[in-house]
Amino acid sequence: MKHLFGPVPSRRLGLSLGVDLLPFKTCTLDCVYCQLGRTTCLTLKREKRVSPQEVLAEIRALSEKVEVAGKPSTGPVNFDYLTLAGSGEPLLHLGLDEIIRGAKDSVDKPVVLLTNGTLFFQDQVRREVLEADLIVPSLDAATQATFERVNRPHPDLRIEEVVEGLVRLREEFSGSIWLEVMLVKGVNDCEAELIAEAVERIGPDRVQLNTVIRPPAEPVQPLTPEEMEEMLEIFSGAEVIADWERSLSEKTEVRIRDLLSRRPCTLEELASLTSLHRNEILKYLEVLEGEGEIRRIRKGEVIYFQARGG
Repeated sequence: MKHLFGPVPSRRLGLSLGVDLLPFKTCTLDCVYCQLGRTTCLTLKREKRVSPQEVLAEIRALSEKVEVAGKPSTGPVNFDYLTLAGSGEPLLHLGLDEIIRGAKDSVDKPVVLLTNGTLFFQDQVRREVLEADLIVPSLDAATQATFERVNRPHPDLRIEEVVEGLVRLREEFSGSIWLEVMLVKGVNDCEAELIAEAVERIGPDRVQLNTVIRPPAEPVQPLTPEEMEEMLEIFSGAEVIADWERSLSEKTEVRIRDLLSRRPCTLEELASLTSLHRNEILKYLEVLEGEGEIRRIRKGEVIYFQARGG
């Protein structure tokens, strides 16, 4: 499949089948904690980045045995949520409503939008997502200074607009909103009370606190489990979703270990060599790096992963 990946296990969404609508690292932000590395296309321009017909054909192929690009599908595939996510910011794809509507017509599963939420201040963007079942935006700052430190936004983005867009989304969207707050030690955790005030103004159905568990783009640090529990005193009614548990396929883990013991590989190379999507590979890299089994090497803007001792 060209645009779909998974299903991948998700602590929040069970088995999530991902839909990737953007070229790699096309985003409105360049977050210091992003596991995909630095943003290579920082933009606010919305365009039809992929063919809706291609995407919807792949989705249909999962619910029945039909051909896609001349190849028979192995459908139906079992999953809990169809998730618009992937390698960039989904809101940058112009015409999300066509994909959401077509997906809901094709599969009897909830359609979820994972987004950084930065473009909801635009009326058209909000209109395009109203038929989704669940929207999971993020908010990591309450002041422009912290916004620029943790999210490194496009120069034309202002945190006040972002918050106002989320407020208006809540007013207009009848589905569920689960708002995620990513906390980075020494970067935005000191602003937790101000972020909590903004979250209360937005009024999401759920507030989910996360920290830097996956290998980040920059050498930033996570909060400890104890520190995350303390944050629950600031964010009323929130839940901690950071997952420190290990959950890997042994066969895939062995394959990745073997590849990295031979030579350093980029995320793209590992995805190609294993025929897995980048987001799936990252689940293995985050655990292996956390356990000290592998390390990363930066050469210019390119990140390589290598087995320790290799």
